[in-house]
Amino acid sequence: MSRKIVVLAMGLVLGFGGTAAAHHSNAAYDLEHPQTMEGTVKAVNWTNPHISFVIEGDAKNGEPAKTWVFEVSSPGVLTRSGWSKRSLQPGDHAVFRYAPLRDGSAGGFLLKVTLPSGQELSYTLMPSEQQ
Repeated sequence: MSRKIVVLAMGLVLGFGGTAAAHHSNAAYDLEHPQTMEGTVKAVNWTNPHISFVIEGDAKNGEPAKTWVFEVSSPGVLTRSGWSKRSLQPGDHAVFRYAPLRDGSAGGFLLKVTLPSGQELSYTLMPSEQQ
């Protein structure tokens, strides 16, 4: 391999390293103040790079139900933690523990799901997912 190709390859790796790290940052989420809510799964998007769930929160105190979007880690991380595409499906009611979005929007980074049976679905945050 010529020196020119090695230098070019190193430049590309260094140039895009910050982009890759920024993509996996959880700076938008407040991991230090997790919250809990109950709701029903409306949609599941089990795709790379991150799985997402659309949840309709239970209506409380006369307020209408609100739709939330929770991001989760990648399919590979969840699969290694015991999840499958069928672990959480539309129509399932559960308790969701999440790191809320810092801007106050209805969403966050999903940390744990507790099903009515008491089964817990969780996973370990990858170092790149931690602040």
